[in-house]
Amino acid sequence: MRPSLRLLKLEASSLQGSRSLYVCTVCQHEARPRPLIARQFLRNASSNTTPVTERVRRKIWGTDNPPGLKDPYGGEGVFERKFRKNQPQPEEGAQAAEVASQAEHEHASAEEVATDDTYEPATTWEGLTRVGHLGEWSNYAPSEADTYHSFALNKKLTKKGQLSLAAHQAAVELCLMQSLGKPLTSVCNVAEHEKPVFKLLWKCKVQPTENGQWGNALVYPNKEAQDALIYIFEQIGGQPQAAAAAADATEAAEEDAEAVEYEETAEVDGPRLPFFGYQDVKDSGFLSLPLNDPALKFAYLKRLSQLSGHFFPDPVIHSISTVQEAVNHMQTVVQPKPKKLAEHLADNESLLSLPNVKLFAKRQKPSDKDEELGRKKIIENELRARGLIE
Repeated sequence: MRPSLRLLKLEASSLQGSRSLYVCTVCQHEARPRPLIARQFLRNASSNTTPVTERVRRKIWGTDNPPGLKDPYGGEGVFERKFRKNQPQPEEGAQAAEVASQAEHEHASAEEVATDDTYEPATTWEGLTRVGHLGEWSNYAPSEADTYHSFALNKKLTKKGQLSLAAHQAAVELCLMQSLGKPLTSVCNVAEHEKPVFKLLWKCKVQPTENGQWGNALVYPNKEAQDALIYIFEQIGGQPQAAAAAADATEAAEEDAEAVEYEETAEVDGPRLPFFGYQDVKDSGFLSLPLNDPALKFAYLKRLSQLSGHFFPDPVIHSISTVQEAVNHMQTVVQPKPKKLAEHLADNESLLSLPNVKLFAKRQKPSDKDEELGRKKIIENELRARGLIE
């Protein structure tokens, strides 16, 4: 017999004589007393006027003046409303005195405003500050502030030659700006040069100096090109008339310059190719230019980002110290690392030179090893002879 049934049978047998003497087990052992916290809460609820939520906030912060709002939990709760009903109501005389004092304070404030000579109450809406507008935004004609011009190219350059052309052009432009003593970042105001100006920039060479100064590193193709470029870059940020005169001088200088080796392949009426169809740079000496000066590095990377359409993150900017590293970063972004580990390890020459290391594009099974050693056909013939495979 189970213990519960045995105990029930014993209790039932003991109560056969008199049913009025039966007492339940809970009453025999007495009811459990209420917790001490609950008794304190009920005892202090009527005497303490501080809301429960405020007491909880004080207990959490450990101070009588906790930070934040006085009642951040949305007003009185069920317990506060219940306890407030049990509280004695204030006398009517005290309420009337409080209302009267508040009315006197408002009347005094109104008198102070009225005595101020500088205050004039508004009778119409004219002259008042208006936030926003009353009509639809599309109903108004676009203003000069609404126009948007993209800073960089809408399409990123992906070819290696085009990236080199952008880096070479930015280096030549900053060499000119530093030699003329003009602000380096002002060259970014010219999004794209005309074709004759770009040809002159393309024919310039860069030979880094020992002291790392960019202003002395530029080598012009001839005297006419030097005079034309200096005149043009002196007009950057100037008046439109000066810019037009610079363009005329550039065209005249270009007619006397030597013929270029690479001509654009695009047709006149066809789509315009980047850098007027030029495929690569004429000289790679600009790759050795240092970027130790923070102001020069910022101006160069800004101009390079504008010409190429590539963005340079802050960690990358901090690690770049030469023009070569900036070009390498763009080429890495254009040609990202392979996602498969085998393709990534296949480019590691140190692993390929080891005699005991082999790289496979997929997981090798025992059948692949048998096929490599030339015993796969023998095993298959033996299995067929025994009738294990068809």
